[in-house]
Formats: sequence, C-alpha cells, structure tokens
Amino acid sequence: MSRPQPVLARMMALGAAIGLLAGCSTTSPSTSPATSQIKSVSPVCAASDAFSASLTNFKDTLKPGATVEQIQSARDQVKKAYDDLLNAAGDAAKERVDAVKSAQQKFAAAVNAVPDTATLSQAANSLRDEAANVQAAVSDLSNDVEC
Repeated sequence: MSRPQPVLARMMALGAAIGLLAGCSTTSPSTSPATSQIKSVSPVCAASDAFSASLTNFKDTLKPGATVEQIQSARDQVKKAYDDLLNAAGDAAKERVDAVKSAQQKFAAAVNAVPDTATLSQAANSLRDEAANVQAAVSDLSNDVEC
C-alpha cells in the first residue's frame, strides 16, 4: 500500500490557493447602482450557479487517486468562475459580493495553512469545509439578487 505523498498534497493545495487568490484582484467597472442592479440580476444568477458548480467539482476532485492535472483543472475552473462572478456582479448586491470575497479569502488561507506533512486526505477535509463556506456565501448572493 503506497502512502500519499505529502509534498504532492501541499503542491496541489497551494496551486488551488494561487489560482483563487489571483481572482481576488479582479476589479469590475463602476456603473450606477440602479442600472447595475437591473442589468446584473440574470448574469449574476448564471455566474453564481457556475461558481457554485465549480466549487462542487473542486470538492469532488479532492479524493484519493486524484491526479495533479485533475486538481489543477478543477482549480482553473474555480478561478474562471470566480472571475466571471465578480465581473457579472459589478455593483449589484455589494455586501453579498464582499461576503463571497471574504469566504474565498478564508478558503485560500485554509489552503495555505495545510502543513507540509499533510496527506491529500488530510488536506481535502479542511478544504471541502472551506469550499462549502464559499458556496454558502454564493447562495446568499443568489438569494439577495433573487435568482
């Protein structure tokens, strides 16, 4: 029975954090709040659904036997969906968007906190929990913009 490589788990976790942190720097153009709210509801709903689905896919990828390529692909999907959500949201539901950003930052911090000695299984449980917290914030955003 082979033991999971702790270095591999750390590398995959850090890769996920880097991808997600890159999304935090995305800025969206400022428009008037009333116009943004009306035009953004449908795109925000679609983007929040896609982001939540990408987080589910990421959590599902964190399992024994997952390859680096599978986890990197899932991470890339999360990053793209996160960027799309921020762009779609604009100024709509700013407090909820800020809550999503905060939850995502906590997720990234959890990834960074994975010890070098952790196995993929040990890291996965914590990361799944944090990804679920991000999904809860996305759900609140969806409810706020009446998806």
